[in-house]
Amino acid sequence: MTILRPDATTTLNGVKINEYLLTKHNPNRIDMPSVSMAGKIIGVTVHNTDWITVASGTTPAEQYTRATVNNNMKDVRVHYYVDNVCAWQNLPHSLSGWHAADGSGNGNRRTIAIECIMSSAYNSTDKKSEDNCARLAAALLKQYGLDINHLYTHTHWLNVRDGRNGTIDQLNTMYNRYKMCPAYILPHWAEFKKKVQSYLNAGTPTISAPSTKQLYRVRKSWTDAKSQLGAYSSLENAKKACKVGYSVFDANGNVVYTNGSQFTKGQKVVIRANTPLFASAETTSVTRRISGTYYLYDGIACKNGRYRITTKLEFCGKTPVGQYVTGYISWDNFI
Repeated sequence: MTILRPDATTTLNGVKINEYLLTKHNPNRIDMPSVSMAGKIIGVTVHNTDWITVASGTTPAEQYTRATVNNNMKDVRVHYYVDNVCAWQNLPHSLSGWHAADGSGNGNRRTIAIECIMSSAYNSTDKKSEDNCARLAAALLKQYGLDINHLYTHTHWLNVRDGRNGTIDQLNTMYNRYKMCPAYILPHWAEFKKKVQSYLNAGTPTISAPSTKQLYRVRKSWTDAKSQLGAYSSLENAKKACKVGYSVFDANGNVVYTNGSQFTKGQKVVIRANTPLFASAETTSVTRRISGTYYLYDGIACKNGRYRITTKLEFCGKTPVGQYVTGYISWDNFI
């Protein structure tokens, strides 16, 4: 297969982004994720994958993208591969990936995955790859209004999957016998976080867009083109046209607005089996796993797309909250 050519090229926070979405290019019909992340993104997950030597005229990030298209990456599907030169975007932000080894957990289903291509040598090339990764991670956190506490390692999600408890950074760096990833960044994770924070502090990242006019599309999901209600040059007009259950997407398929007000106080909801229950809207620690019929305490969306639930209709809206609210769950677990 010849070297890939991107559909679009942008510069995000100093990193050249080559867009080549597998949702548009899948000649070998490889298996693809199908779960939407629209309106549900809670952070960025950082991985490391090994440095590879490539032919003249290309980069490791393109080679990994090409290997994915050729089905040589098995069941790994990530949003970005980044090297010392550039990044290649493989998935739209509106689509979940396969990267965290946590099944339908928040790692796969609710975070944007970056594979940083490095080696154990940690030479100048590796450091440039890491810097590009930090710049990209900061830009993505900024785009979704998230702070440094929403930066995760692959190992974080393995520890959550295995029922470990702790702070975000404890889970980010805690030993997990399945895998320690990002292997080349974890030994200096605190320094990497400081670098990401410095790029967050630098202000809104500069995006150099392609010369084509930006259009905001209103759809149920980026991949569901048939559901499109319209395309608008004005973001505000797109938001006004966005019905309940729809989202506004930019030209790259990224969600910029979601109309998720489809739930009401006292609404009965059936929750799928093995759904994680949280004690708050922000925590990543699972209190326990539940299923069955519950009621929405107030029908108000909290952070991370979570809603407060209770066990009886008459408990809805009653105070004190702690006495009547069972916990918080993500709306995508409603059947």
